Amino acid sequence: MLSDFIFRLRAVFRRSAVEAEMNDELRFHFEEQVNKYEKSGLPHEEAFRRARLIFGGMDQTKEECREERGVSLVETTIQDLRYGLRQLRRSLGFALAAVFALGLGIGVNTAIFTAYSAMVARPLDAFHPREMVNLSLAHQSGTPRFTFSYPDYEAYRDSVRSFMGVIAFNAEHLRFSHSFRSEDKKPVLVDVFAVSRNYFRVLGVAPMRGRGFDAGGLPAFPTIISEDCWEKRFAKDSSVLGRVVYLNGIGFTIVGITAYDFVGTNVAAPDFWLPLETEPQIHSDPNWLTDRENERYRLFARLTPGETMERAQAEMNVVVNRLRALHDPHSDSARPATAIVSPGSPFPLPLRMYPGLRFAIVLIFCAGAMVLLVACANVSSLQLARADSRQNELRTRLSLGASRTRIIRQLLTESVIVSLLAGFAAFLCTWAFLKAAVFYGVRALPEEGGTIILDVTPDLKTLLFVLCIALLAGFLFGLAPALENSGISLASSERSSTSGIRTRRLQNVLVASQVALSLVLLITGSMLLRSALHSLKLNTGYEARRVVNLDLQFPETLKYKAEGQRAFVRELYRRLEALPGVIEVTSGRPPTYLSSQTAVYPFGANDRRLATALLYYTYVEPNYFEVLNIPLLAGHTFVASAGQAENTVIVSKAAAEQLWPGENPIGQRLRLAALDEKRHNRSELAANGPTHQVVGVAGDTRGVDFDGSGSKQVYLPIPQDLLASRPILIRTHTDGFRLKKVVELLVSSLDPDVMPTASTLQELLRDTAPFITASLGAAIAAVVGFAGLILSLTGIYGTVSYIVALRTREVGIRIAVGAQKTDILRLILGQSARPVLAGIGMGIVLGAGTSFVLRGVLYGLSPVDPLAFGGTSVAFLAIALSAAYPPSRRATRIDPVVALRYE
Repeated sequence: MLSDFIFRLRAVFRRSAVEAEMNDELRFHFEEQVNKYEKSGLPHEEAFRRARLIFGGMDQTKEECREERGVSLVETTIQDLRYGLRQLRRSLGFALAAVFALGLGIGVNTAIFTAYSAMVARPLDAFHPREMVNLSLAHQSGTPRFTFSYPDYEAYRDSVRSFMGVIAFNAEHLRFSHSFRSEDKKPVLVDVFAVSRNYFRVLGVAPMRGRGFDAGGLPAFPTIISEDCWEKRFAKDSSVLGRVVYLNGIGFTIVGITAYDFVGTNVAAPDFWLPLETEPQIHSDPNWLTDRENERYRLFARLTPGETMERAQAEMNVVVNRLRALHDPHSDSARPATAIVSPGSPFPLPLRMYPGLRFAIVLIFCAGAMVLLVACANVSSLQLARADSRQNELRTRLSLGASRTRIIRQLLTESVIVSLLAGFAAFLCTWAFLKAAVFYGVRALPEEGGTIILDVTPDLKTLLFVLCIALLAGFLFGLAPALENSGISLASSERSSTSGIRTRRLQNVLVASQVALSLVLLITGSMLLRSALHSLKLNTGYEARRVVNLDLQFPETLKYKAEGQRAFVRELYRRLEALPGVIEVTSGRPPTYLSSQTAVYPFGANDRRLATALLYYTYVEPNYFEVLNIPLLAGHTFVASAGQAENTVIVSKAAAEQLWPGENPIGQRLRLAALDEKRHNRSELAANGPTHQVVGVAGDTRGVDFDGSGSKQVYLPIPQDLLASRPILIRTHTDGFRLKKVVELLVSSLDPDVMPTASTLQELLRDTAPFITASLGAAIAAVVGFAGLILSLTGIYGTVSYIVALRTREVGIRIAVGAQKTDILRLILGQSARPVLAGIGMGIVLGAGTSFVLRGVLYGLSPVDPLAFGGTSVAFLAIALSAAYPPSRRATRIDPVVALRYE
């Protein structure tokens, strides 16, 4: 068997030697047969004739021998590849157009797949990342929870035997300085990852230099820095190990350096890594790690070899039920919950628990598939037009004995060659484009979020994806022309009108398909783009440009405990109000902040209970509405009462209409109750307790929710002891952009240890997740739609050009018998416009269905927007006719004498 395999390999790679041996062997047997007849007494001529009768034709015999080798498929494939490359070299214009169109389609899909792998499907930055898992909980209501307290972490680490190791992780922003002396301190906010001591060991990654946290002989406060930080803040000083730096005023000794761009369990590379045990000193809270309700840490684990996620989840559920009894009975952690053990990922929850993200991913992949289909239809129509000029060649091959299957194989091989060349070009161009996009995009992000690391370097998975999609594209665009042209060639020796009409109809179907899919992409892109622009231009209901939001981060020292923070804020208030151009100052969260929700129980006349509502609530100062220029439509604002919170509320107009439809809300009463599954920060004031009376109705403000639910607000008076925990809002006469720097300098002059962050409300609005998502979706849809438009136009131009070239003789005859140039132009353009119009009709129908699916993210637009559908369709028709005009115009310049001789 081995010798047979070696012989087959030799027949493929040393074909000339095997052919020579076969010729020698056949010649030997033929001569032996002739000698045998001569020995029997026959003359040489007769002996030769009889031997030829027995052996038959030598060529046929050789072909039979080649078939017996079992490598004919390989040999003919190699022949087809060589012939296909020669054909493409002869038709260089077609080859370039086809590679461009397919490269664009394959490139878009490769970019989407690479971005998905780098952003969504990325594993943890660990050794053997498939063994790592995420730990989270799901309450009975379905509300997920993925942060745990340190005591709970210790319980899971010590009790679940299916885990080889469990690690805890928390990302923080701390104040960093090189020196403890106040005159040398220039603190900046840095990204810090607080991790358990076994963090690097469980991940299977050691620091590039120095030691990890579980090594012996470490100082009391060790820290590890990233190579990114080593380069940015220490200029790659080789003596950095052993140096003391200060984080939140605590001296840490640098004991190691992680590898460049190492992110561990996150998506951003931090500046510093700290052991969790140092957090009580950092935050000046001795109960930081012992408080079971201080749930700040995400948990990850490495499975024990041979264990499954299902078994680990069952063990974890036992621990979950045991820990419930140890929590505060009124906390969320005391309620029944189910453990979730999912594949390791920087995302805290499995992708199935992000329905919005999953829906967006499906839409983006569908858009990429539509671009690829447009590209395939584009090249397929060009193949059909080009194959018309190859009918003589195909008929010759058929007359020499080639079967229809053999012709189809040859044409498909040519198509696959084109698609593989396009895939190679798309692979290189996409890689370069994504590297540049990541390089400039990451640097455009604010530094507070850390250095986002996106690895778009192609790997084996990406190469296989490009190869598969290139082969698929080759069969998609090559099969229809191959079947059509091989069938036409067999039908008759001459081009029949029936085959010509059938081919023309298939070309029209392909052009119409391109137009329909491209129009869907353009309609979707234009609607998402207009939605994003429309959302920023709509009336917010409050002053956004001339109001500055100031967030303060206080040092976590005894000086800045609650009373110290309040004293600082009072002094800052006085200084801010004295600034030129400042109108008024207040405290409260801006409307862009997604506040908590609460169950609202309203009462009507005769204390009857009304339908319960679920509304947003926030705590504000009495002058909050004046500073933000939110009108009070009825009633009055809060009345300050010696720092005590009143049992009064102000509701927005939308909330009042929902709670008391058709009634006057002033004087009505309601009760607020915290939601069962709603989580609050430790410093958050939950809206529950006594009955409140409505004293005012405020105008609606636009929140960050596209569905408008953010406008249904309940405003409560904020207690004076919580003022320091809320942002400061500053109203100015002038542009808020000019005031930001002044405010930050003022805070630094009061105390350089307090870290200010100032931004206008307009900036906050544009930085909210829904608007970023809408803008990103609009950008992706616009790029994909533009790619589809380019493909459709090149397909229309190329197809019409080929058709004009093939109809040269027909056009010449028409001109010779008296047809005018306008008649020829009208004929070509009319025939070109029919499939375009049909495609526009189909595109409008498909676009309506797509916009209905996307109606939830179309802010302020109807799912059937007349401007998007009508304007895009008319513009597409005009552009398509413009693409068909140049080749149609060339047809009017054909010389009848030359055309009548045209072959």
